[in-house]
Amino acid sequence: MMLTAERLREVLSYSPETGLFYWREQRGSVRRGARAGHVDQDRYIRIGVDGGVYKAHRLAWLYVHGNWPADFIDHINGDPGDNRITNLRACCHAQNLKNVRRNRKNSSGFKGVYSRTGGRTWYSQIVSDGRRRHLGSFPSKEKAAAAYDEAARKLHGEFARTNGVG
Repeated sequence: MMLTAERLREVLSYSPETGLFYWREQRGSVRRGARAGHVDQDRYIRIGVDGGVYKAHRLAWLYVHGNWPADFIDHINGDPGDNRITNLRACCHAQNLKNVRRNRKNSSGFKGVYSRTGGRTWYSQIVSDGRRRHLGSFPSKEKAAAAYDEAARKLHGEFARTNGVG
């Protein structure tokens, strides 16, 4: 049986200002008023309720809006642990992908920027609507990052995650 907003509000309280959930009742060794949930390996907060385990951002949406999100919920600031309702927005899968952080393996320090020449030349690229777009080659990684930022704002609009350079 799918968790309802009514049932969620019976067992948990939610603070829209902090994005945190608290238990309304004692559950085994967990006291009433204790913070609910645990952080998973991807830094999302997960909370177990009535035998199901749910991501806290989806529970925040249900708690505030009274219904499950139709598709995805995007963390505007990119922090999967920040579940303040002002940091959450409904989106489709494509929009959610536009707001991802820089890949951990990226050695340039900038999203969409790489070098094949050991740092002598920097290249910029962006993926939009499933297509990889080459944005050019640049003498510095900062200039390549600025080109990425400009393209991201044009192609991704409010979902653009930029480097903050251009």
